[in-house]
Amino acid sequence: MFFDDYPRFFETSETSAFHNRLNLRYEAIFAENRDILAGARVLDIASHDGRWSLAALACGAKSVVGIEARQDLVDHAGANLELYGYGSDQYAFVVGDVCDVLNEQDFDFDVVLCLGYLYHTLRYNALMHGIRKANPGHVIIDTVARPMRVGRPAVWLVREPISREGNAFVDKFSFGDSVIVGQPSLRAIRMLLGGYGFEVDRFSDWDGLIRDNPELAGEGLVDYAKRQRLTIRCIDTT
Repeated sequence: MFFDDYPRFFETSETSAFHNRLNLRYEAIFAENRDILAGARVLDIASHDGRWSLAALACGAKSVVGIEARQDLVDHAGANLELYGYGSDQYAFVVGDVCDVLNEQDFDFDVVLCLGYLYHTLRYNALMHGIRKANPGHVIIDTVARPMRVGRPAVWLVREPISREGNAFVDKFSFGDSVIVGQPSLRAIRMLLGGYGFEVDRFSDWDGLIRDNPELAGEGLVDYAKRQRLTIRCIDTT
């Protein structure tokens, strides 16, 4: 499977570097969306060690720009893509706060990847405004999605310690050694999208992936199996 050919990504990050999880996430996020990635200019929000930027390029993207707050991960990302043969004209990584970079710089992208980030922030207006400003035709979101029940909140508030690599990074609004983030329900996600001119186009077929790959399903995929996490393809409706 995909990441079998890129073993360095199992070494350059502490976050969800499970072999089977990364391989099936590639199938759900990228293989199922090759049609919109081919020839596209891609933005990779919270680009981490470059794993998904490389996946976008491997699916035929013309170029990719990643935004990542942690300098060490940006260093890994550049080294990883160089090691695997991609040229500096195909990718760039920007160190900085995602919302600040999106709203302070002028970008123009065809596809925005928002993978593993939506539940590590509470700055939804700033995030969606920045995405809207980049004018993509599609947004691919992979996120925790809290169940929506009567009497339950649309967005759950969580206090995340910044010491863990996979958690939120300190920003100008945080205090001390933690950041308050939100974990949205699908209803909240739809509202966020609609407020900025996007809507859900389709969901990746996680049920089918897990059914068809039973030998892989046991390793770190319980959240997808229980639909506590979703991969969503969104389309511009403006």
